Amino acid sequence: MGLDDKMKEAVGKAKEGIGDATDNESLRRSGQADRIEANVSELGDKANDRVGDATGAVADKVEDLKDSVTDDRRH
Repeated sequence: MGLDDKMKEAVGKAKEGIGDATDNESLRRSGQADRIEANVSELGDKANDRVGDATGAVADKVEDLKDSVTDDRRH
C-alpha cells in the first residue's frame, strides 16, 4: 500500500471512529468511503504489478525462443 493509500486509510478510520462516537452517520460513511477507495487503489496497484511481472515473463520466453531458433539456424 502506497503512502497516499495508507494516509487515506488512516483518515478514513479516524472519520469512522469520530462518526461513531458522535453519532454522525455522514462522517462515518465518508470514512468508510475513504477506506474503500484506499483498498481499491491498493488492489489496482497489485494487479498492475502482476501484469507487469507476467509481461516480463512472456517477453523472456519470446527472447528464449528467438535465441533457440537463431542458434539452430547457425548450426
